[in-house]
Amino acid sequence: MRLPRSLHWRIALAYTALIFVTMGVVSIYLVGFVRNTYIANLQAALLQQARLVSETAAPYLAASFDAAGVDLQALTARLGESVGARATLISADGTVIADSMQSPAQTPSQISRPEVRRALDGSAAYAVYDAAAPNAAGPVSTIHAAAPIVSDGVVVGVARISAPVSQVQPNINRLVAAIALSALIVAMLSVGIGYILFRRTARSVRDVADGARRLAQGDLEHRVAPTASDETQELAEAFNTMAHTIRRMLRDMSAESGKLTAMLDTMEDGVVVIEADGAITLLNSAAELLLDIGARDAVGARLVEVLRDHEIQQTASLALSSGRIQQAEVEILPQRRFLKAIATPLSNAGGAGSAGILLTLHDLSGVRQVETTLREFVTNVSHELRSPLASVKAMVETLQEGALEHPSAARNFLDRINRDVDRMNDMVEDLLELSRLESGRQQPNLAPLDLSALVAEVVAEYADRAPGVDVRAQLPAAAALALGESAQLRQALVNMLENALKNTPSGNVTVSVVCCESQCRVRVSDSGVGIPREHLPHVFERFYKVDRARRDGGSGLGLAIVQHIVQMHGGEVGVESEEGAGSVFTFSVPRIS
Repeated sequence: MRLPRSLHWRIALAYTALIFVTMGVVSIYLVGFVRNTYIANLQAALLQQARLVSETAAPYLAASFDAAGVDLQALTARLGESVGARATLISADGTVIADSMQSPAQTPSQISRPEVRRALDGSAAYAVYDAAAPNAAGPVSTIHAAAPIVSDGVVVGVARISAPVSQVQPNINRLVAAIALSALIVAMLSVGIGYILFRRTARSVRDVADGARRLAQGDLEHRVAPTASDETQELAEAFNTMAHTIRRMLRDMSAESGKLTAMLDTMEDGVVVIEADGAITLLNSAAELLLDIGARDAVGARLVEVLRDHEIQQTASLALSSGRIQQAEVEILPQRRFLKAIATPLSNAGGAGSAGILLTLHDLSGVRQVETTLREFVTNVSHELRSPLASVKAMVETLQEGALEHPSAARNFLDRINRDVDRMNDMVEDLLELSRLESGRQQPNLAPLDLSALVAEVVAEYADRAPGVDVRAQLPAAAALALGESAQLRQALVNMLENALKNTPSGNVTVSVVCCESQCRVRVSDSGVGIPREHLPHVFERFYKVDRARRDGGSGLGLAIVQHIVQMHGGEVGVESEEGAGSVFTFSVPRIS
């Protein structure tokens, strides 16, 4: 049979079984004790009656008594009737002299009976055994009490009183019934009271269990109300204290997790946490960008499944197997991103073995780009200065070797030296200007200005500087009001215009201004040689020159200065060109409505 799962039923059933077993044992003991007590009382009463019969019958069995005319059988019958039991008079040789219920002739010798032998020895005795009884179908369990009949100090016979054990059975049965009924009533009351108490206790335990279930489901505000003043109250109070502690710990952990998440998401370095089996458990935003993988697909997957870079995988494997920090510089293709990967083993709580790897990725692309830019800068500066310096040195040597004796040649050399020096001076000035712009220390003083007037002024200044080139302006009817610094925007416009004139041997250069809702755009178009398509992304870089433009003597810094000036004004630069069909350079600045 399957026991109920309810706690109070389990306790109640166990308690009920214990009560019934206990009451059964007590009842059995009481029944045996009462029966023995009744039998002992009956034995004592029969023994006392046997002594009375012995005293009564002693004169009739004395040697000096004349038994003629005395009916001992009638006397014994009266004695038996008076004591309510069977009375028997036995001679010293065991012969039955008289019996209250049976003819002495029908009764065998009693000399072998234990109580008779002891009584003949001079002491009262009793015995219990099965014996034949009148009107009985078979032997009946009977109590026999025997007392010696003494005359003149000599035992002349035995007086025996016999009664069946069944004589006290009705009394025993009534008492047993009373004991059984009392035990049943006590058991039922105990079970009922126990069930109520157990149910109350079980309800308290069930409330705690329900509270634990709700707590596990996320209801951190739930509390258990104590329903009793016993140990279950302590249980409820302990549960409430635990719930409060868990809520506080979870809030602290949530706050710490939020801080950690915010910190990881705002870090420039990529962070990847990898378990000992290679599974990714954490990936911040920087790592997603650097490795070009998504956290949704990566978290839970193995590193080798989402990242195909062998060097990073090898670095993580070495750190996990050796338990030491491993570093490597890798290049991620096809983005051509340079990364420094640092794999740090994470220890288990017990300190034994490695629980995983903390992989930190530092983007070196900017550093490498700066290094490359610095090398290119040094190379470009060296190249740009080498030619005029070599030219100046050659002409100075020529003058020293005798060219000074020829005034016309000497003057030509000096003019060329002067131009080369001016070229180097212009380059140094451009470098200084570009350095100031890139450092951010020179911020523009923004103020309202009319771009149309600025364009008209610059176009008028350069109208006659390039023979064979028609320089013109296309201006709107209304003033083009913009926000900027006049001197810097003039420099940007001059650099773009000079670039157009250098690349236009003949033809026309047009400078126009177009305004929309939020910005004004300046457009410088020419009909010159144009720029090949592959060079367009690089024209605003420092020292960059299209091959045909390298014969113009420029520094290659003008358009880079334009880009920095426009960006500082919050605008954008652009270029459109086709080789042999001219170029269009534009820049925009915020408009004042």
